Amino acid sequence: MSDNPNAITRRGPDNQVWYIVVEAPGMAAAEITAGLLRSANIPVFVFREAGGGPIALSVGLLGSVQIGVPEAYYEEALALLESEFPLNDELPPEIDEEP
Repeated sequence: MSDNPNAITRRGPDNQVWYIVVEAPGMAAAEITAGLLRSANIPVFVFREAGGGPIALSVGLLGSVQIGVPEAYYEEALALLESEFPLNDELPPEIDEEP
């Protein structure tokens, strides 16, 4: 198992345990992130809340989407995501737009 005791896991329909690497606010953002992982040859499973699909919610709790990877790829996926989408507490500088 991963060294991270806070790792979230879910069991997929394939009965395999998937390690959640990111929760996206909607399907479009999830597919972009999943595509990045797939391009690095990391297997990906996208978990979408069942209630969000039939009532066409794409935001909020029912619209959230979790992206999982197998345990063997967990650390690699986290490192790739961190390098592509670094967490930064600073807001970007404002741009002065004078006509």
